[in-house]
Parts: sequence; C-alpha cells; structure tokens
Amino acid sequence: MDCLSGKKKSKQSEKGSSRADREDWKQERKKLKEEVRRLRKVVEEKDERVRVMEIRSKLGAESEKRDEFLGTTGFLVEQMREERVWRDEAVDKWKKLYLAIKAELDDLIQKANHGDGLYGREEGEELIEELKMEVKAKEGCIDDLKSQLASAKKEEYNRAREVDILRQSLKIMSSRKAPSFGPSKPKLELVKQATKA
Repeated sequence: MDCLSGKKKSKQSEKGSSRADREDWKQERKKLKEEVRRLRKVVEEKDERVRVMEIRSKLGAESEKRDEFLGTTGFLVEQMREERVWRDEAVDKWKKLYLAIKAELDDLIQKANHGDGLYGREEGEELIEELKMEVKAKEGCIDDLKSQLASAKKEEYNRAREVDILRQSLKIMSSRKAPSFGPSKPKLELVKQATKA
C-alpha cells in the first residue's frame, strides 16, 4: 500500500514541476516581449535622429562648408555602423533563444513519443502545441528581424552611395569655382590683331 501512495506522490510532484516550468516559460516570454518593446523604442529613436539629420543636411547642404559636410557624413557612417552592430547582436540573441526553444521542444517530443514523458498524454500534447506555437512566433520574429536587417543594409548601401555622389559633386563644384584666366587672353589678342588689320 505504501508503494502505491509513493507513486501517486511522485506523479503529483511531476505535475507540480510541469506547472512551474510553464510559469517559468510564461515569465521568460513576458521578459522577452518587454525587451523587444524597449529595443524597438531605441531603434525608432535612432531612426528619428537619422531622419532629422538627413532633413537638416538637405536643407542646409548649399550653405554648409565642405569640412562641416564631411564631418556630418562621417558621423552618419559611424551611426550606421553602430546600428549594424546592435542589429547583429539582436539577431544573434533571437537565434540562440530560438535554438534553445527548439531543442527543448524536440526533447519533449521525443519523451512523449517514447512514453518517457513527465506529463499525461493530454497535458503533454497541449504543452507541445503551445510550444510549437511559440516556436512559430519566434520564427516569425526572426524572419521580421532578418527583413529589417536586409532593409537596413540596403539603406546603408544607398546612403553610402549618396554620400559618394555628393563627395564627387562637391569635387566637381570646387574645381569649377577655380578661376581660369586662360581663355580670356587669346580673345583679347585676336581682337587687337583684328583691329590692326
């Protein structure tokens, strides 16, 4: 009789630990959602700063000096590099989280298929479905981050191209502003020769 009551207690303790695990997952998910919100705000603030700087540079491009212009472009390039590093870190973090969840899910599926599971069949299936939905959500987040990263790289390429074009046009404009006395002298000599003849 004691043996049977011991088995019942162990099953109850296993159910209790599964509930605790679910609570841990929920808390972890809440923390990650909060961090994603915080990171989105940071990205939006940085994007807003870049937009303001672009507007300022477009409005004041004609009146700025060459040195100030080159300093601004250097700042923009440095800002883009920092954003790229930050995005790479965020993508790596999401990848690690995704792989950890996937490994945990695969382990639970194997245990459930072999009958070694800690949960009853119905609870295990519910948990598996819940974890599958979480994995799909995380995959969607990773896909979104990848698309954001691709668009950021495209923006960076376009900005670098624009900066290069602006530098080249600045060189052309500065070379055109240099005084050229060559063409005016021959005209005067031709006029003098024509009046003598």
